[in-house]
Amino acid sequence: MKKGSLKRVFLIFFVIEIVLLIISGGLTKDLEIGFEKSKFVVRHVEKHGDLQEKITEEFQPDEYLLETGERGKIHGSERIYDFFAKVFGKAHAISAFMLLRMLLIVNFIIILIAVLTKKLLFDRPSKPQVLFEMMYSFFEEFVQDTLGKNFIHFTPYIFTIFLFIWVCNMIGLVPIPGFMEPTRNLNVPMGIGIICILVVHATSIKVKGIWGHFKNYLNPIENPLFLLDIVGEVSKVVSISFRLFGNVLGGAIIMLVVSSLVKFIMFPVGLNLFFGIFVGTIQAFVFTMLALTYIGVEIGE
Repeated sequence: MKKGSLKRVFLIFFVIEIVLLIISGGLTKDLEIGFEKSKFVVRHVEKHGDLQEKITEEFQPDEYLLETGERGKIHGSERIYDFFAKVFGKAHAISAFMLLRMLLIVNFIIILIAVLTKKLLFDRPSKPQVLFEMMYSFFEEFVQDTLGKNFIHFTPYIFTIFLFIWVCNMIGLVPIPGFMEPTRNLNVPMGIGIICILVVHATSIKVKGIWGHFKNYLNPIENPLFLLDIVGEVSKVVSISFRLFGNVLGGAIIMLVVSSLVKFIMFPVGLNLFFGIFVGTIQAFVFTMLALTYIGVEIGE
């Protein structure tokens, strides 16, 4: 297709979207197009709720249930949701159901990637194999430069952290109802952060011994500011977790707000690519590098 023809196609598409936006009644009404009683219907309907209500329903479904008495969309099995309601209570069932379902999907994707990667290993690498080998070599160099050759066995752990967070951030881009980024729920970044800090201390104990590791925290004579060191270790978990959580949640909220303002007709593709792919990848890399740096600082002291 010629460039001129492509430009005309985009121009026509843009004009159509603008017209639909105008006739949709602004921000007070929704444009409803569909079939009703075997008849094709195009009409305006009053919009229920405001933007704040949409944000609450999307990102705080439990609070939305308490405020309105209405259960949000679960996009899944009613029987499984009822089971979660019995285990966690109705006040927290929706969030737990949505989060655990997405974590199960993410884990399935990662296992599938691992299985396919193992089966498709050839002497003459395919393009996916070359890509994964390049990524693994990239992180292997970072581990070697930060921890040294004796700790290069940390590469699978570091690479797995990056891959898990990256898949969590990317899965929100899949246009399937109910799909969301697990990392926009604070429990996930906090859980990964706690595990990373536990690995840091376990590695330090293995390298220095128990007393060699804890003497800075339990010896006020040599280290009068030991309480600040303890607070510093707690702040590491908060810092590494909230950085990931805040960026992913903030990007998702901005996408919802902008999409609502344009009535979900002109979907902001550029913002979606920026907050979804670019920011999601950067945040996964930053989290991984911080975890690696914490290990390097602890065993290097």
